[in-house]
Amino acid sequence: MRRLSRRLTKMYEQELSAAGMNAAQYELMSHLKARPGSSQGSLAVSVDIDQTTLSRNLKLLMEQGRVVSDVSKADARRVEYRLSSQGVRDLKAAVPCWKRAMVRVERELPHPESVWQSLEALGEAVS
Repeated sequence: MRRLSRRLTKMYEQELSAAGMNAAQYELMSHLKARPGSSQGSLAVSVDIDQTTLSRNLKLLMEQGRVVSDVSKADARRVEYRLSSQGVRDLKAAVPCWKRAMVRVERELPHPESVWQSLEALGEAVS
């Protein structure tokens, strides 16, 4: 499973490199597009990564101008994250790359539907 995961990640990252991002950045930005104003805690849960990795990824995306943070209006102790206008443009430009990666995975992996089913089952088993 680890080897398969690395192979899948490599395929996605090869395609996403044309948009100047990696798979983790694409996934995080997609979550922020769908859930603007998310806290770091809710992002960690929805993306299923640890806080340290998430902090590092958010910091990089903020340095790139793709993500901005604001203090919550409801709770001044909470920081909320959203895509910047640059982040929205970059994510939009990356969508065709992501789609090409999906087509490539379907084409290059033997029995891709069983791969997705296995990954789904594994995800449910370790949740």
